[in-house]
Amino acid sequence: MSSTKSQIRALGAVAVLATLAFAISCKGFFVNPTLNSIAIGPQTLSLAPATSFQMQAIGTYNDGSTSDVTNKASWSSSNPSVADFTSGVTGQITAKSLASIPNPPGTTTVSASVGAVSSSSSSTVTVCPVVTSMTVSASPTTVSTGQSITFNAQAIFQGVSGQTDVTSLVTWNVGSTSILTISGGTGTPVASGSTTVSASLCGGTSNTITITVT
Repeated sequence: MSSTKSQIRALGAVAVLATLAFAISCKGFFVNPTLNSIAIGPQTLSLAPATSFQMQAIGTYNDGSTSDVTNKASWSSSNPSVADFTSGVTGQITAKSLASIPNPPGTTTVSASVGAVSSSSSSTVTVCPVVTSMTVSASPTTVSTGQSITFNAQAIFQGVSGQTDVTSLVTWNVGSTSILTISGGTGTPVASGSTTVSASLCGGTSNTITITVT
């Protein structure tokens, strides 16, 4: 009888060892999967000035599984003067104010890494929202040579409440630079005559005004 029990125990032990061997060969015996790659998104993003967006990072492992690794990743921006990651909120990128971007639109490249694994592709973030409307004005509109004109440009951006003074940021479009030149919002009459003036910024164009130089 004892011999029979011993055989049963031996067979049971063999079965357990076989099961464990199978588990090791198929599952790595509970070894954590290794992170192979990281994909971040979105691939392109347009932000209004001083607004934020939560980026996402998805990791793919050697066993084919995927996982959200956004909070585990170290995020970086190639041009932090345009947009940078918010302190204390992993993966949240915040655009700088429009006034701090020298030549809007501003762009930066975003990447992420977890340990030694870096994102396989980067994301391009553009800071310059859609211009809903833009208005330019001038004072005075009729001048003599030797006088100066003060120009002003106000824009309303999509996603930003109220008007933004963009006088120093716009590109001034002057119909005839032989009559008038503009730099930094200050117009300098060159010769007598009339010319049109408008402004453009981030794909938006303002109204057109007429300046007369006597």
